[in-house]
Amino acid sequence: MVSESRAAVVKLLKARGAKARRGHLRIAVGDLFWYVDPRAEGVGRGAQLLLEVGCWVPEVAPEPDGGAVDCPLLVDVALADPVADTAKLLDVITSIGDLPTLGRRLDELPGALVDRVLRARLDGEG
Repeated sequence: MVSESRAAVVKLLKARGAKARRGHLRIAVGDLFWYVDPRAEGVGRGAQLLLEVGCWVPEVAPEPDGGAVDCPLLVDVALADPVADTAKLLDVITSIGDLPTLGRRLDELPGALVDRVLRARLDGEG
């Protein structure tokens, strides 16, 4: 059931350092802030649990009011095994704490959407 899986995911996120900020869970890692919002896609028993993950970089954009979706980097991560997949994701994002590392390891976040300002910084243009 999605609600039980979501509760287990939130418990793991908090155990691994996520703190509530403006109604969203946020993990500070070095110079970066990772917003991780669990959400259901779909309804009923067929709903899929996702993590909406955003990376906020203070020098690139203002602090997001809407959580991950307002971050300059956004990626949705489907959770086939909610706790195990969340742990794997946390291993990745908690080891990325600055822009050079993010640029080198962006491929570890497949499907990530990166806005133009952050892309320019990652490409060394900003």
